[in-house]
Order: sequence, then C-alpha cells, then structure tokens
Amino acid sequence: MTSSGSIALRIILCSSFAIMLFFASQALGDDTQTPHVVFIAGEHEYGSHETVPRIANELQERFGIKTTVIHSWMSGVRDPYHPGRSIPDFKAIPNLEVIHEADLMVLFIRFRIPPPDQFDLLQKYFDAGKPAVALRTTSHAFWHDDRKGWFVPFFGGHYKTHLGNVAGTTTMAMPDQISHPILRGVPKSEFLGYGGVYNTQPLNDTATPLMLGKTGDNPAEPIAWVNKYTENSRIFYTSMGSRANFENVGFRTMLFNAIFWALGKEIPANGVLGQGERESISFQAPVIPKPPRMKAPRKATVLFDGKDLSKWRHWDPSTDPKAIGIDERAVTTSGGPVYDKARWQIVDRYIEARPGYGDILTREGFGNYRLHLDYLIPEMPDYVKGKFRGAGGLYISGRYEIQLLDSYGETPSITGNGAIYGAKAPLKNAAKPANTWQSLDVEYRHYKGGLPSISVWLNGEKIHDKTEVLNRTLYGFLEPPGYDGTPLYMSSVKDGMKKYNLNNKNWGIAVRFRTTAGGCLISNAPSEKDWGRHSKGMFVRGDQLVYRIGWRRALYSGSAVNDGKWHNAVLTNHENSVQMYLDGELKGEVENSGPKNIIEHVFRIGESTPTRGALFAGQIDYVKYYNQALDYKDIMNIVKGKELSGKSLALDWNPKNSQTSNAKTVKGPIRLQSDTSKLHFANIWIQPLK
Repeated sequence: MTSSGSIALRIILCSSFAIMLFFASQALGDDTQTPHVVFIAGEHEYGSHETVPRIANELQERFGIKTTVIHSWMSGVRDPYHPGRSIPDFKAIPNLEVIHEADLMVLFIRFRIPPPDQFDLLQKYFDAGKPAVALRTTSHAFWHDDRKGWFVPFFGGHYKTHLGNVAGTTTMAMPDQISHPILRGVPKSEFLGYGGVYNTQPLNDTATPLMLGKTGDNPAEPIAWVNKYTENSRIFYTSMGSRANFENVGFRTMLFNAIFWALGKEIPANGVLGQGERESISFQAPVIPKPPRMKAPRKATVLFDGKDLSKWRHWDPSTDPKAIGIDERAVTTSGGPVYDKARWQIVDRYIEARPGYGDILTREGFGNYRLHLDYLIPEMPDYVKGKFRGAGGLYISGRYEIQLLDSYGETPSITGNGAIYGAKAPLKNAAKPANTWQSLDVEYRHYKGGLPSISVWLNGEKIHDKTEVLNRTLYGFLEPPGYDGTPLYMSSVKDGMKKYNLNNKNWGIAVRFRTTAGGCLISNAPSEKDWGRHSKGMFVRGDQLVYRIGWRRALYSGSAVNDGKWHNAVLTNHENSVQMYLDGELKGEVENSGPKNIIEHVFRIGESTPTRGALFAGQIDYVKYYNQALDYKDIMNIVKGKELSGKSLALDWNPKNSQTSNAKTVKGPIRLQSDTSKLHFANIWIQPLK
C-alpha cells in the first residue's frame, strides 16, 4: 500500500471512530465522562445469567457505556423447597466492592447468602444517594431471616407471593405517569407474556407507580415504579424479568430507558432503543364534579362524611384478615413501615383511592345492614381497555366483591360494573358514564352456618335480589366472616372418642354440601394438636371428594364436586372397611383400621384441626351420623331425601339446629378496593336491618 493510501485509510478510520463517538455522546447526553454500570446476576429461575450479560453487552457496544457483570453463581439457595436440603453457609458475592466505582448498579438476584460486611457495602451505596435498577426476584434478594425486608426501604415496595407464570401479565401505564421519561416509546398497554404478577403492595409513600399489571382476572399490582430512598436518588424496579419479557421490545425499551434515567441521561421521544413510537398520547383528566350532599337516615352510622377517615384503616392482602397465602420464605413485610391509618386522600369531600398503596377497611365489623355510598369512576385514556378501565370494588364483609368498573352501555357480565365478581352478573346495566357520581345501596344478611344474601341497587335500580354467595370472590378474605376459631360443630372429647370415633367398627355418615372451592366437611381428629396418623376425615381437595386416613392413605371420588351444585356424600364403615358413595354411586373402598382408644379426638364439622384449619368454603346442608353401617337401599333413600328407618341416628346436624349457630348474625368489616383507578367515594353510611 502506498503512503498516500495509508494516510487515506487512517483518515477514514479516524472519521468512523469520530462518528461513533458522536452518536454515543448524543445518546449519553453529550457528557464527556463515560459512566460505569455494574450488573449483578444471581438467580436460576428466570435466566438472569443469560439475559443480564446481553443487556450489558448492548449497553457497552451500542452506547459506549462501560459495564461490569458480576455472576453470583452458587452463593444462594437454588431449591429451598427440597426436603432435607441444607442451607449453605455465607458466601460472598464476588467482586462486589466494584460498586464503589459504579455510577449505577443493576440487580437481578434471588435468595443470595452474602456475609454481613457485604450488606454494609450495599448500605453505603444507597446511603450515598447513588442510583439503582432492579428486576423481578431482587425483591427477595436474600435468604437471611433478618434480611428478608432489605429490599423495601431502598426500592419502596414488597414481595408477598406471586401468581402463575404461565398465565402471563397484561400491563397498563398509569394515566398520570404516561409522560414519565421511563415510559417513552413503551406501549402503554400490552401483554408481556410468561411471568405472573408479584404481590408488591403496599408501596411506600416514597414510591411512584408507573405501570400496573394483571394476571388473568386477578386484581392489579404495581409492576414498575420509581422510588426515592434519598431526596435525590433515582431508583427503579420492575417485577417483570422472564426470558419472554426480555424478548419483548416494549419491556427492553423500558429497561434501557430506566438505565438512562437512573444515569441522568436524556431519553429520546421514542425510547433509548429507537424502536418505540414517538409519544402521541396526551391525556388531560376532566374536572371532577363535586359529590352529592349527604342524606343519611337519622339512626345511621356515618362511615365517611367528607372530613376524616378515622373509622377506616389501611389494609393490603397480606395484613390480617389475609386474602392471599404468603410465601413465608421470602415475604418482605419485616422491612417496611407498619401502616394503620387509611392511606387514601380526602379531596373536596370525597375519598380518592391510591392504586398500589393498599385498600381501606372499616375498623368495626357489621352484620345485617343496609349500606349506602356514592362513587365516581374517573375518565381514563383510550389505551385503557376492558378490565383495567376504572376498576375497583366494594367488598362486603371483606369477602364478597361488588365490582366497580367503567362498563357503561355494555352487556351485564359477572366481571362488569355491579357484578358480584365472578359469581353473579347484575340483572341489568344501570351504570352511568365515567366522571359521573353514582349511588350504590346494598342490603346484606348473613347468619352463621348459612350463606350471605345480597341485594343491590345501582342508581336506584335493583340489580341483585337476595343473591346468595357460595364462596369468597377473588381476593376476598380467606377466613369466612364471623369465624371465631371454632368449627360449625365440635363434639366433646368424650363423644369424639366414643360416640363419633371413626375407628369404631360400624357407622355411616351422610353429608349434603355444595362448593366451588373446598375444605374439610367432617373430621375425627385431635382437639388441640395437629392432624395425626390416626386422624380421619372427609374433604374436598382440588376438585375431588377425599376420605383421608392419617397421612398415608386416602380414597378419592375420581369425579369433580367443586361445581357449585348440591352433592350427597356417604361414608359407610362395616367391620373396618369404608366405602365412599357420591350421589348414589360407589366410588371406592379402603381399609379403615385404627386404634379404638384414641386420645383427645373430637368430631368436627367444617374444620379439620385448629392448627391446620382446612375450613370448608361452601355450604353444608346437613351432617347425619348413624351408629350402624348403611346398605345400598339406605344410600339411595338419602339421595332421594328420605328418612332412614331402623337406623340409630347419633347426630342430626344442620345450620339451623346447630348449638353453635343460634341464628347468630355474622359480622365483618367493609372494604373499599383500589385496583387500577383512582376511584372516588363519598357519603358512606350504614344502617342496621330489622
């Protein structure tokens, strides 16, 4: 090559390099100093060891940002469910001290077990006000009991448990945050694919939700938010992060935007990656009209008069009474503030809900009443569709939801406005348009051992007429309202050991029930201790009827019974051999041997043991216990509703004659739910029914 050719080549190379630096500097906001981003990957469920390095490489190669990737391979708990698995000792996250040099730390870790001095490193990083971005399992980053709440103050949210991954998550940008730089070029509503929502509520007051997500018809949860641990810190978290999410352009755009935002860099209108649409959404919420004036009857108890929320307290699904099962391995409750006072806002005589910060619950329980409230569903942008549009709810006894939703003009459905959610569609659609005050009146009656009866008037029109609700609706309280720690019926220890001992040679039990869930129908088990090897009982487990003997043996119906229809179940024991009949059909037989002289066993209806519970969720019409085995003719007469002749009836129980019932009114608190919308509530009062 000639010298002139060499010079020309050098000029071309230098020009190309200058162009690359120019575009990189433009992406970085023309800063002369190259930032350093440290990524820490350390979980085995969602593929962080694959996805995190790809993001780091793209950040470095495309945008000229220095990156370091730390892999925490086996310094944590990979399979905490494995029985007998010993938990490893402390093991350091390698090279963690490099975060002192970092301008940003990006975390995707789970159940790590670093030594105490590494927590000091992390604490100093956050105390210095430095930025951080975290993904999915970082909410339960550490296995230590005293560190499970580590995430909460820094990132401003929680982990309690999560919904099924296969069902995936549909997202919705918060209307008041659509102009946030992190959401530039990000679809304001889309299906992200594999990965169910985490139960992340309640957010701290320092956190601002950017996006909500729903898995199936379950209530929404915050899935992306920013937090201020210090006044000037920039912290972002998303509970998404599966491999499928990383293949989604919208998710990747949000993640790169978050990294640039955390670094204080400018974000283009169509997002850092340049693959999103330029912002064209602008939404100005209309002025909220003033609520109607209070018109409570003279003897009514006013729950909200426009001035204070003293009759209400904070509630979220992990506080008592609980509405979800908690993942005790990872729950972060210990790290957050303990809330008591209601956290919703009072604005111009109405309550404004706060999606992501929990619900509100009356401090007092009520039974057999008429309830009135006025509510307004705010107008939402056009991208908010279907079950996201103005969603919230009124939970009677904290357990049965009357859905509130912007479904004006639509066909009534079991998930639409005014529905008893998932159970009963309203008789008509009496809803008004969004941004209009609407009135809701409820008459509720419930006696112990029976089903709740709900009548509802929406805007003066009856939409439910004494509707009986069999089981709780989604995110209703797990325990039945009025549950006082006792089953529907419990014998004495003497009768449980002699009269109703399921180890006796000959007996028969008939139960008529219906459910859409399950639980224990009858049991003969310890009065105070847990279920043991000599305990016996009949359950609805999964979708089947089951007769369980201790832990090892069980007899299954082989057919579903959780369909909400009435079923007749009969157990008949002859010479220590039990047969199970379901609706007159023989389902199987199992040996029923056991010691007759069991100690401190009682016979229960509706519960297995006080420690394990397995409360029956549904309705039991009767339980009949006979001192003799039953033949086929007896069983067919039971199915036909006929009385048996020549059989000694030791127990004839039903809710009306139950000694624990006495037509006792069931009381429970009233709950207002904030799902996807800043619903407004006013003029709430309650009046006892005669």
